[in-house]
Amino acid sequence: MTVLQAAIPDKPETRSEIHSRRVTGSLSPFGTDPRNNPPNRPTVSDLGRIRARTEQNTRRSRGWESKAVEMVPTLTASGTHAWWVRFAERADEAAFLRGRSLAAALARSLDSLGQSGLREIIPAPTTLLLDFHPEAPPLDRATLHRLVEQAIAQPPTQEPERCVEIPVHYGGPDLERVARHAGLSPEAVIERHHQGRYRVLCLGFAPGFPYLGGLDAALATPRLASPRPRVPAGSVAIGGDHTGIYSIPSPGGWNLIGQTSTALFDPHAADLENQFRLRAGDRVSFVPIDEPPGTEALSLTEGGQSGEAPEGEPILRILEPGLGMSIQDAGRHGFRRFGVPTSGTMDPVTAAWANRLLDNPPDAPVLELCLQGQRLEALRDGWVAVCGGSHPRGQAPYRAFRVRAGESLNFGPGDSGVWTYLAVPGGFRAKAFLGSRSTNPRAGIGRTLRSGDLLLRNPAGDWHPPSGVAARGVSPDQWATDRDSSPLRVWPGPQWEQFDAESQRRLFETEWRVTSQCDRVGYRLRSDRDAQSSTNRPTTPSIRHTLRSPAEPPHAYPRPQSPGGLAWTGGSLISEPVLTGSIQVPADGQPIVTLHDGPTLGGYPKIAWIDPRDLPRLVQRRSGQPVRFILAKGTG
Repeated sequence: MTVLQAAIPDKPETRSEIHSRRVTGSLSPFGTDPRNNPPNRPTVSDLGRIRARTEQNTRRSRGWESKAVEMVPTLTASGTHAWWVRFAERADEAAFLRGRSLAAALARSLDSLGQSGLREIIPAPTTLLLDFHPEAPPLDRATLHRLVEQAIAQPPTQEPERCVEIPVHYGGPDLERVARHAGLSPEAVIERHHQGRYRVLCLGFAPGFPYLGGLDAALATPRLASPRPRVPAGSVAIGGDHTGIYSIPSPGGWNLIGQTSTALFDPHAADLENQFRLRAGDRVSFVPIDEPPGTEALSLTEGGQSGEAPEGEPILRILEPGLGMSIQDAGRHGFRRFGVPTSGTMDPVTAAWANRLLDNPPDAPVLELCLQGQRLEALRDGWVAVCGGSHPRGQAPYRAFRVRAGESLNFGPGDSGVWTYLAVPGGFRAKAFLGSRSTNPRAGIGRTLRSGDLLLRNPAGDWHPPSGVAARGVSPDQWATDRDSSPLRVWPGPQWEQFDAESQRRLFETEWRVTSQCDRVGYRLRSDRDAQSSTNRPTTPSIRHTLRSPAEPPHAYPRPQSPGGLAWTGGSLISEPVLTGSIQVPADGQPIVTLHDGPTLGGYPKIAWIDPRDLPRLVQRRSGQPVRFILAKGTG
């Protein structure tokens, strides 16, 4: 991590801001660029510097130091194509304005370089994530250092503000809890909440979910100890020192105090302006209403994308969806600033092989199958390709073969792997959203495939192999991702240097095990020692969605109870952007790897990031299989 030499004085803290930061906690940036120094155990001087900075932050958070705080922007690399720029230590109005100006200046500067490969700048309350295309030449660290120094020296960006009124029927299930915590009556909580004038600091966690700053400090309330498995869309809530509105039905641990009928996310609207009701920078006010809201907020999201069905030729009928199936392509990049995950195939290497067997483009939409149990019926004569650990009974793996109308394709458990890909000539057809046909029903994008659904193919997808060819296959030495158990390369994460030396060592020395708590959102791992003592280990391969949302960290981090876990003692963090492949560490110390449908912002500490070249090998490992990590070359 690189500490920039320029320093900008912050505003003096008000009593309200001190109280606000005391609830949220703060993260002090420090350290060196992990690509220039080996991320081994911290030295004695490192530990002393960490303790000194931690003590200084503690004094500030308790109000012991009320003078202006100098902000020192920092750069932290993840791999060669992603950089975090931390520009503030607490989430407030001044931080928002500074971050907005910094993002705009960096976007202009990088654009002026020409082929910088910048895909997106993802903002968070105190952090920016610069995401570059992996095929672009890596940006020189010194160049980025210079650009950030130049950007923070520029005058603040002046942008017009939108003021949005949100009607709210107050009376959620946690209103009494917020009132007790604040020492107020529920009526006083309502009065203070709706009198506030809020700023949308950023969108994240879910598509269109606004993190709103400006909450009355007296109303700041810790998140629930156990998040609800499902929170209705339109729920108005308080989490820590922020308030927000759930844009889609989702798990969540914020305190629910009301409900609105205003739809914040409409995936089948015509353009971005109408797909997302709020934008970063908007001013928001809540208007109390007496009548409970209608179903507007729910109707646009719970059913997924609606509107006209895509054009295409029916080619397969789903008889049984098994343990899960969905349409996926290369994913949608460039929209995480709206809270939209990239989605896309979990194992793009294997998906590309399926497409290649039919001469499709490598990113053509495919049918992604989870483990086993799927049954499909062919509706016409033609060709399909299947690659992955599972394959239809009677067919060899990694093959393109001819099917006849009425023929059934029945998928068993296979010998290895989790994700299997079925391709058809020209690719599958599905409704596009933000340039991609990948579905993510949990985020309100597309819907879950069910028995009886028809799958369509591109009308221009007729394909015939060369004369005399009865099948095409992939050489077994190319079946890499679902059979390779070698260690996975990782890069230091943004909180790497703040984990103690024992946890840094344990990350690499431990043989972790994949648990059954895995899906497209994330994979939960356990240390081999804990996995062997677990009584919940499944007897058959399974994948289920039981993960706690990575964007809902606990308010405090005790030492992990699991003997093989990783220890985080840095307190709760301000939410920041999350890269696919980030290894996050919750309170129990057992890592969670955030994946393609995971939240775009999160508050768990991130000890490391899995190299994207190795991520397909992780997602193809079944429950109980081992995982080891090694440091990627180039970090030392």
